[in-house]
Amino acid sequence: MRPICSPLFLALPALLAAPFAHAQYGPAGGPSPAAQAVRVAMPTRGDVHRFVAQPGTVRPLQQATLYAKVPGYIRSIKVDKGDSVKAGQLLAELDAPELEADLLRARGELTKARSDSARANADVSKAQSDLARSQADIASAEALVHKAEAELFAAKATAARAQAELPKAQAELEFATLDHSRLVEGRRKAPDLVVPAQVDAAKAKLETARAQTGVLKAAAEAAGADAEAAKARRVAAEANLKASAAQAEATKASVEAARAVFAAAQAAVTIAEANVKRTESLADFTRLTAPFDGVVTARFADLGAFIPAATAGAPQSAAVVTVMDFNTVRVQVPITEVEAALVAKGQPVKVVLDGLPGKVFDGTVTRFAGALDEATRTMLVEAELPNPGHTLRPGMYATVRVGVEKHSNVMLVPSEALVMEKTAAFLFLADGGKARKTPVKIGFNDSAKVEVVSGIAENAKVILIGKMTLADGQAVNVQEGK
Repeated sequence: MRPICSPLFLALPALLAAPFAHAQYGPAGGPSPAAQAVRVAMPTRGDVHRFVAQPGTVRPLQQATLYAKVPGYIRSIKVDKGDSVKAGQLLAELDAPELEADLLRARGELTKARSDSARANADVSKAQSDLARSQADIASAEALVHKAEAELFAAKATAARAQAELPKAQAELEFATLDHSRLVEGRRKAPDLVVPAQVDAAKAKLETARAQTGVLKAAAEAAGADAEAAKARRVAAEANLKASAAQAEATKASVEAARAVFAAAQAAVTIAEANVKRTESLADFTRLTAPFDGVVTARFADLGAFIPAATAGAPQSAAVVTVMDFNTVRVQVPITEVEAALVAKGQPVKVVLDGLPGKVFDGTVTRFAGALDEATRTMLVEAELPNPGHTLRPGMYATVRVGVEKHSNVMLVPSEALVMEKTAAFLFLADGGKARKTPVKIGFNDSAKVEVVSGIAENAKVILIGKMTLADGQAVNVQEGK
């Protein structure tokens, strides 16, 4: 039988010889390991944050589930899941014939109310015109009263003047009568002493006195009659004035009544307009439009389905579609009570998602709740991230790191240079072609840079060890790194 040799057994001599094939010999003739090629970097000065890592969730910037405000059947639905929509775009229409009938009735009632209001306004205008006419009648009656009083005053003055002149005229008449009688008697007894001319003159004077007395008596009587007539006209004018005033009061009451009717008609118009607006608003709810630009992420009903009005009891049965805007997303993370007091707007945020391995999304704290949830004792923190191409999907699970503290102008080295052994920190420094393991005191570590508090000089050459394995004192071949 031929001996069976496994491949591992055959390769063993080569494996054992490999280290010696690459060995170098020192001055004493003993083997020394080959120099390890390494990259080094100089410490720098800068800022570093202390990050707190917590699980978080990606949320849309805006989200709205559109419900039916009024019951009806879906007349048309124009979108489905995944469709992009613009703000104001029509998404679905409901058919609600009862609402259409209500709108027609409300508009008819508004037309009637406006007609009644116009008629009441015309009645107010007519009543105001009647009131103006009554007030004009009052002014005219007052003028007639003043005129009658003036005429009465004038008639009384004329009568008084005639009465004042009448005694003088009567005295002159008596004197003329006596003088005429004396001359007539003297002519009869002594014709030579009393000539006819004297008798004739006395007779003429007598006639004149009689005429004057008659005129004054007639004037007094006429003035008295005029005064009585003026008094009667004044009484009539005063009665007319009272009647005009009464008519004006009645007309004024009519104006107030017409205004009250008009106010009631206007109130009816206002009520009818409000009813129309309400019904129109309800009718507008039969048209569901996108409240913002976004993507339809859920559709709950199909064409012809009956959609009830949304109520507090079962609003989900009235849902039609859900729209999300995630052109920008909110990354929400609960921060523990210990760290909550350190959170502030503008702090750096780094987001890593299980669904997008190898990618880190940078942002800042946009807002935070300011109060802790009593159930979890955590405070909600949000960071808004731009999301071109919708790479980040709402609902994704994320690991969120929030930089809650910051040290400024400190010594920094790349994090790949750090070596941790339990709680001790070390750096390998390139010194004379050897790697020198140097203990250091570190501060904040943001996974890219590590703060070195003490242990190395500013001009030290720090080896970027990465995943290499180095031993203290091992020979190294230095390659300058960034």
